[in-house]
Amino acid sequence: MDTNRRPEDGTHTSFWQAHSRCILVAAAVVLVAAAAAFLLTRTPADQAVDHITAVYVGDTKAGTVLDSSNPDFVVTAYFKDGHDEKVTGWTIESPQTLEDTKKSVVTITYKKASTQCEVQCTTGLIQSITAEYDGDTKAGTKITDETPGLHVYAIRDGKKTPLEGGWRVNNPTVLEKDTLSTINISYEDFSCSISIQCTTRSISRLTASYLGSKEEGTVLSSGIDTIKVTAHYADGTEEEVTDWTLSEAVTLEPKQRYLLEVHYEDAMCALEVTCSTPTPEEFQSGCLKAGYFSLYHNPAKYAGTNISVEGIIKERRPAADGSVEVFLEMPGDFLGLTSGMLCAVYTKSIHGELPREGAQVKIYGMFKDVSARLMDGSSMTMPVMNAEYVVAVTAK
Repeated sequence: MDTNRRPEDGTHTSFWQAHSRCILVAAAVVLVAAAAAFLLTRTPADQAVDHITAVYVGDTKAGTVLDSSNPDFVVTAYFKDGHDEKVTGWTIESPQTLEDTKKSVVTITYKKASTQCEVQCTTGLIQSITAEYDGDTKAGTKITDETPGLHVYAIRDGKKTPLEGGWRVNNPTVLEKDTLSTINISYEDFSCSISIQCTTRSISRLTASYLGSKEEGTVLSSGIDTIKVTAHYADGTEEEVTDWTLSEAVTLEPKQRYLLEVHYEDAMCALEVTCSTPTPEEFQSGCLKAGYFSLYHNPAKYAGTNISVEGIIKERRPAADGSVEVFLEMPGDFLGLTSGMLCAVYTKSIHGELPREGAQVKIYGMFKDVSARLMDGSSMTMPVMNAEYVVAVTAK
């Protein structure tokens, strides 16, 4: 090789120049092979598992087995290079079987990394609570933990069982007229609501009527069945009500007019009652004077008529019903010759005590008929009347 060759002598290629391309290609191949070998043979830290987590998403009823073949565990591996992925091939060395209301813990291992997973058995656990109310729904009823008729139940496995205690009413409530109240109840971590409709309605008007006796001595007081009280409501309905009261009780007196206050809940009305019994003077002045002869021989003329008779009390005999039979000896009234006995049945003790036997009296009352009465051990036919007033008079 001529090292002294000048450029103008022509171009001659050196060994390096002739083989440089091949050398570079060979070097590249060697580098690629080395890189591949490095990737294939390394145990890089960025592929090593840092830690794992596990979540159970399967059946939680009693009897479920938690083992390596249970597909409902979701295991995630976190690698040291920062990436993560869901993995399989994990194991559970100590399988567990779920038992009522208990928690089970299993240890899951994947490539030497382990974690624990806790699974709560839901069989027998309370899923929710519910409540019912069958107590008083009238206005003013207070709904609290102690209110009779409020029942709370636990729902377990789809079944309802009573809770005897431990629950509470979060918002004690007093029922109001025409109002639907919502009651909130809690038990441990559970809560429920119940709606209670107050059955007391707002009264727009109250009316009352009296259907009983208006005679003297009749007592009008709270609760008697001869007073009918009706509540009229805003919705147009009405009903006869009980538990009403009178502001005061009264005993009817002749010819007196009474204006009574009737109260029911927060409503009031007036009830007017006038005693139908006339005053003693009015009654006595309206009686037809009658003698023995006329009563005995013409009873149809006087039947049902208020009469007055005069005579001497011969005998007084109490009856089983509380009345007293008064036997009156009447003087003759037909030419002064005809006399006889009359029986007056006296029941009006409010008109005073009976005069003694042998007293001269006037008797006022309604004539009934002529019938047999037992006197002195014998049956006698005589005029009979009901006595309203038996008044002692001075003998003539």
